Amino acid sequence: MPGSWGETRSPRSGGRGTDLRVRRLAPLAFAVAIGLGASSARADVTTWLAFGAGLAVDHGTDTHATNFNPALSATMGVGSDPTRSWVLGGVFRSLSRFNEGTDISLSLRLTTGGFSRGDWGVGFDLGPALRLWANNEYGTYPLQGAILFGAPWGLQATLGSDIVNLEGHPASLGAFAVIEFDLLRFTLMRQGSTDRYWKNPVPAGGRMDPDGRPPPP
Repeated sequence: MPGSWGETRSPRSGGRGTDLRVRRLAPLAFAVAIGLGASSARADVTTWLAFGAGLAVDHGTDTHATNFNPALSATMGVGSDPTRSWVLGGVFRSLSRFNEGTDISLSLRLTTGGFSRGDWGVGFDLGPALRLWANNEYGTYPLQGAILFGAPWGLQATLGSDIVNLEGHPASLGAFAVIEFDLLRFTLMRQGSTDRYWKNPVPAGGRMDPDGRPPPP
């Protein structure tokens, strides 16, 4: 049907096919996360809500310009049962580069259970982003990946990078490093090593037993 979201076209004729693929891939990340969460017997899901700041760099292959700028990051998402060894979900990220513009992305996220329960752990993000600033000099549809290193008390460090421009040309060459505070890892999700100092009375998913096993269904 004319005018439906699935037929929205990019203003540049060369990117119409990629525009449609990116628009259709973006909701898939959240559809997978919601489906995984709904399948949990306890109907408990992991949630993330993080804010941070750091540094971003990008390089234009046409302009040969390399830019370093302060960056602000905001991330929100939902995933599967936090009491499992691995958690799979989807996240929305906004990364704002000072003096340039904002990337927005929808990614699949895979983390260790410890990360999602607000303790030590690691996570991995992968998904397409939309970059409307700089007139496509740095790639409008970069595929971005990130590695997250989680610590107790909601703290985490994230290293991210452009992998490829889904539109083809020009190449997407960029990276970012941010220190983040995840409000939900600090509150709702938190259990583990911090319990000896400040115990969360009702952690999402139920409390793990002393041997690290999930609670009974």
